[in-house]
Amino acid sequence: MIKTIFTLILFAAPAAAQLDQVNAFRLNNGLQAVTAEEAANTLAAIPEPVAEDAYIEKGLADPKKIGDKIIGLIIKHPKAMHLVEAPIFRLLGYAHSKGKLQPTIEHVLRSPAMQRFLPPLPPAKREDYIKKFPRMIAAQLEGGGYVRGVEGFEDWGKMSRRHTDLMKASRFKAVSKGPSLLENRGYLAEMEDITGVPFKAGHTVTPLIDGLASFGARERIMRGAVKSVHLMVWGFYDDVTGQLTRDLLIAKKQQGLDVRVMVDGNISNFIGMESLKLLAAAGVQVGRFWDADRQYDGMHSKLLVVDGEYAVTGGMNIGDKYSHLNPAAHKWRDTDVLFAGPAAADAYRIFAETWNGVAASQGLSVMDAAVAPAQAGAVQAALVYQRADREPAIYLSLLKAIYGASSSINIENAYFVTIPSLRTALAEAAARGVKVTILTNSAQSNNEPILTAPILESLAEMLGAGAEIYVKTGETLHSKFMTVDGVFATVGSYNFHPKSIRHEREVTLHVLDRRFAGQMEAAFAEDIGQAQKINKAEELGLSDSPLNFLARRYMFDQL
Repeated sequence: MIKTIFTLILFAAPAAAQLDQVNAFRLNNGLQAVTAEEAANTLAAIPEPVAEDAYIEKGLADPKKIGDKIIGLIIKHPKAMHLVEAPIFRLLGYAHSKGKLQPTIEHVLRSPAMQRFLPPLPPAKREDYIKKFPRMIAAQLEGGGYVRGVEGFEDWGKMSRRHTDLMKASRFKAVSKGPSLLENRGYLAEMEDITGVPFKAGHTVTPLIDGLASFGARERIMRGAVKSVHLMVWGFYDDVTGQLTRDLLIAKKQQGLDVRVMVDGNISNFIGMESLKLLAAAGVQVGRFWDADRQYDGMHSKLLVVDGEYAVTGGMNIGDKYSHLNPAAHKWRDTDVLFAGPAAADAYRIFAETWNGVAASQGLSVMDAAVAPAQAGAVQAALVYQRADREPAIYLSLLKAIYGASSSINIENAYFVTIPSLRTALAEAAARGVKVTILTNSAQSNNEPILTAPILESLAEMLGAGAEIYVKTGETLHSKFMTVDGVFATVGSYNFHPKSIRHEREVTLHVLDRRFAGQMEAAFAEDIGQAQKINKAEELGLSDSPLNFLARRYMFDQL
């Protein structure tokens, strides 16, 4: 049965259909179609489809031999990967169908012949990537609809056209230098229809710029907790910050509070195993997000909810590089927000729904589904949650904010990889006179090398469309916020990259408040003041490694 499910469609496709499929994928992912001459070369370079038995007869059931075949193709065409992508794709799919993708990828990445194509990485980071790559490729094969018996995702081109059409169906049109549509009640109602979450008054919101501010606020509200502490986080590290947070959670549990921690089930196999074990041993319930029907999905959202009255969301996990509590550790630039009011009750509900979704299968107690909302101030806010198995509510609301801009859009985001609808929205905003400014990671500061080329390619596109581009230098930027027209600001876990739509659960707080937006604009101004401004695409330093092509081709949904 597994053999049947994981047999690639490409095995049975005629050569012309293969080429059509390759070109369709390239166009949908922002790549150029091959020319007529290249098409002839491509067809000449692609062997006829080979039956599985023939692969076995040729000795290709051995992961090392499959890997050697892939290595040979890459080395032969390092600057023309489109000539050999189809046979590489078939070989990867074959390895996947035989359950041998992991050893095949390990062999390829450890080969001395491949080292010149790989970015320089510390040994631990290299091993981390070797472990992650097979899963990423498998997810791309299945999500791309190339595996028989597995329904693929809607392609990016079709999705983007649908999303752009939704934006342009609005009754309102932004006018350069005119009133912001983010202050127009009718336009905001359209955004609320998209997210299903109304803006409500009654909030206090406080920006938490960098780790010391965020972890100071976290400690303060957790120490003051009298009923419950609920923590949802992608990663809980075994380091100084992990130990301090763990000890505080255990102390609150010993005081009789309801203390629960939820982490991403995939990442918890690599990060924080000791901390999670000690928490569970002390009576803290530890849940691991896992969706058996969507095994490649993850929980990237971050929430700390205390007594159902106070909440923190943003980009920070529990670890030294986020908190800055360990002087010897890296200090990433990140942003959280502390809020109280009705959205804190929504944060409790989101945590409870996610927790209760896995509780039975993991032997955990279920939670009450909701708490009564409380008024805390006058600010309007909306907490938006996005699931990968549904329409991307956060992404669509951010598109809506971009289409409503009349004067300025400031984007600070760790992983800025555009899809067609985002490129269109930002380019049209710049064309109507909106000042579009983007800050993201440089090749130097980016902590995820596989994302470097797609980020730099996206920045080159936006530079050509009229946006101002800045890149972080030094330590990694992990922050995720955006401001529009000085009246709207959003802070959360959402990255502007394909993975946040395809595979992640995310959460963000949208705020309608000039004071808060001004505070976020001030933080943005300070950040770009310390960043490198890009005036020409050549300054981005984009390399021409063949692995850049393969990453975009085979791992785009994972970027």
